[in-house]
Amino acid sequence: MAQQKPVALWCVPRSISTAFERVFVERDDFEVFHEPFSASYYHSEDRLSDRYADEATQPEHNYERVVERIFEPRDQRVFLKDMAYQAKPLLSREFASRFVNTFIIRDPKYVLTSLYKMWPDFTFEEAGYEELYRLFRLCEDDGQEPVVVDAMTFSESPVEVLSVYCERLGIPFQEDSLSWQPREVRRWESWEGWHEEAQRSSGIERAERRDPVLPPELEEMYERCLPAYYDLAAHAIPGTRRRSSP
Repeated sequence: MAQQKPVALWCVPRSISTAFERVFVERDDFEVFHEPFSASYYHSEDRLSDRYADEATQPEHNYERVVERIFEPRDQRVFLKDMAYQAKPLLSREFASRFVNTFIIRDPKYVLTSLYKMWPDFTFEEAGYEELYRLFRLCEDDGQEPVVVDAMTFSESPVEVLSVYCERLGIPFQEDSLSWQPREVRRWESWEGWHEEAQRSSGIERAERRDPVLPPELEEMYERCLPAYYDLAAHAIPGTRRRSSP
């Protein structure tokens, strides 16, 4: 029996993607890869960023080696969460064809203001929208109809959105995977400080729709991100908003 294609969740930073990934961490039918290409982009001999230029390169994270690990034979199907820009050298129609590709997006105003608190010097590429949109188009060129999740809709209607997501992928929906015990997740150790909220959580929490104040220095980048966001959002799974508590 041929091994099933890995399910890839491609995202932008600060998009509730780690909470979505946590759902698959709780399942026993998937092996989860957490941002495997981040080490390639920032720390390998192939690295494309000088953000950690003072650290020695790590050849075990070279792109070719990471791809080999993802596609090694295994008993469980792979679920991979990553940002498209971190896999930038690999992005092609052939690469897209090796995965069942799905996407999670969020209004860039939320993404950029949150990312700015973590990395005030982040680049347009690290904002993630340009390569995410390019990969989406490569998937369409390959004849795929990628599943797109809007992060805010997911946080408000997790059962509805996840059930449609699973249906579109042809995998069983497990409602009990939407809740868990707070704990450290070993797969997230390499990004200390970024995922504490997801580790402290006990389930999908509703994100607040309070329009954040965009720093003036991010306004131009925000405008550059919007076209990709709007195009991807047009494909997103609809949800049913929860009513606010009285």
